[in-house]
Amino acid sequence: MNVKRLIATAVAGAAMAVASQASQAATIVSGAEYVDGAAGTYLGSYNPLAGLTVPGDVDNGTFQHTNIGGDTVPGTDFNDFWVFDLAPVGGSGSVSADFTRFTAILNFNGALWTAGAGTTCGAAAGSGCTAVAPGMKLLDATASTDRWEIVASNLSAGRYIIQVTGTSRTDGISSYSGQLAFVPEPGTLALLGMGLLAIGASVRRRTN
Repeated sequence: MNVKRLIATAVAGAAMAVASQASQAATIVSGAEYVDGAAGTYLGSYNPLAGLTVPGDVDNGTFQHTNIGGDTVPGTDFNDFWVFDLAPVGGSGSVSADFTRFTAILNFNGALWTAGAGTTCGAAAGSGCTAVAPGMKLLDATASTDRWEIVASNLSAGRYIIQVTGTSRTDGISSYSGQLAFVPEPGTLALLGMGLLAIGASVRRRTN
């Protein structure tokens, strides 16, 4: 077996593992719409470490805010709060929040905050929050023209807020969607790297 075939086999195996993980993911909330008139919207309680005990059983969720101008006033600034809980069992967790706009939103950006004690939301994923109190800002989004993401590792158990800001268009509909998902821990990536190194060493021994 040549080097290219060995590497292709390893990469294919890794891709299958990732695909399997995604297909078995536990969906906390699917397509939740931002709750009009509420202080924020609750996305549920996530356990990013679930996959360590049940392989592939990682948590994720999808959500959106459509017709932003219709909910407020077209051509004005909006300030959305998405609230979620992290409940890692015996440790910290890592999450990835990815947002994409579908229509014209100026200054489309976001930030990750810890939630202050005054943050109060319904118990069910997709329910409204009666009060949202951002605590300490942890990260600002990596901005682009139409999408951005926040990747945060080693978050302690607790409540967090994703703040989404921008300006809706003056005519027509402004909307965006988001996804909150598990991020593989560095140890997982390290194992893949060690496997590729082992393959390379095996090939070198055969060719010497």
